[in-house]
Amino acid sequence: MADTLNTSSQHLLALGQIGFWYALLLGLILGSFINVVIHRLPRALFGSDDALGDDHNKQQSIAENLRCLISPGSTTPCCNHAIPWSDNIPLVSWLRLKGKCRYCSAPISLRYFLVELFTGISFAAIYMQLGLSWATPLYCLFLALLIALFFIDLETYYLPNYLTYSALALGLLGSALGLTSVSPTGSLLGACGGYLLPWSVNYLYRLVRKRDGFGGGDFKLLAVFGAWFGFASIMPILAIASILGLLTIVVLMMLRKEKLTLERMLPFGPFLILAGGYILIFGAPTWFGY
Repeated sequence: MADTLNTSSQHLLALGQIGFWYALLLGLILGSFINVVIHRLPRALFGSDDALGDDHNKQQSIAENLRCLISPGSTTPCCNHAIPWSDNIPLVSWLRLKGKCRYCSAPISLRYFLVELFTGISFAAIYMQLGLSWATPLYCLFLALLIALFFIDLETYYLPNYLTYSALALGLLGSALGLTSVSPTGSLLGACGGYLLPWSVNYLYRLVRKRDGFGGGDFKLLAVFGAWFGFASIMPILAIASILGLLTIVVLMMLRKEKLTLERMLPFGPFLILAGGYILIFGAPTWFGY
């Protein structure tokens, strides 16, 4: 009996290790595609780099906006050369090329490497936590969307509705299927509260300062976290994101030796996503004991 149990344990351990490497590989591959999304989706929505922030191109259909993600094939953003498969291997290609374009030697952003790395590690970590279950692909997709939103907002100050609404729908669907820790009612209330709370704060701020304090994408992003974690997560996420934002401003002031004021625009989405990731991994801090 003991030998049988030991053999079964070894088989389960082997399957777990295989699953870990499969999840890591899948994450690396999807991370490469997320880089395409980060680079192409904002430009498809706004028409060009110079038009980021302008809504003139939003009249296109969903199919037209998303077609850019698969066509044309991969090309270098600096000199528009087609990228061979050997230069499209996650992590390896960036390291082999030493972060430079093969054709014009222009620097390739470190973001490409980081996105692939973070996505691979995230998928592997989710598999190790949840195993082979229906919740695993749900959370993997959720984190993939958050990674894309993080870098898009960091580079363009914009959170595409395609991605935020997808993450919101996944949260509501996951709760309805019992794949998250939030009930369907709690998920719906969390989504509504996550949107309305910062919207109300922004409304009052606009009455006083005559300008917005939050972007509309931030409302939707908090609705996403409300759907996934419940309404009780909203205040901790806002608090953690605000602390991270203030620390970033202080560091930038020290490094750049220049004065940063409230008038200066700072993307808040990345801080919200970091705070949401903290809640996902560690839960709400004990100082929010409600």
